[in-house]
Amino acid sequence: MKPSRIAANDPVGYSIDADEEFLRVRIWGREADEPPSHVCAAVYQASRQLGRSKILIELDQKRALSPTSQAMLVSSLPQIGFTREDRIALVHGTEELQRHNDFINVLAFNRGVMLRNFPSLAAAEAWLRAPAP
Repeated sequence: MKPSRIAANDPVGYSIDADEEFLRVRIWGREADEPPSHVCAAVYQASRQLGRSKILIELDQKRALSPTSQAMLVSSLPQIGFTREDRIALVHGTEELQRHNDFINVLAFNRGVMLRNFPSLAAAEAWLRAPAP
């Protein structure tokens, strides 16, 4: 399949590509403590257009989302259209940002959203490849 690329021209930059296994998303530049809902909507649209329910998101952002914003992000995913069949793996650019976003795992688990935070691409890819629980 030929990769698809979508990019935004705003303070939050992103690209979306597809390979044989995953929808691969890169997000950069977010400085505000706001969930990037417009990016989540674009990821959802691309996942449906390209037939990919396993989504790998690499984040290179200036700061972690606060726990309140993490809760807003997780709560918004089903509203956008994501279901339990969609698996979303987050990989942060630094260990510190990954640690500060660990609360997202608890929130997602409690809400039945298949979203997890990972310390490495290898760990994220392994989770995405594993059979669904």
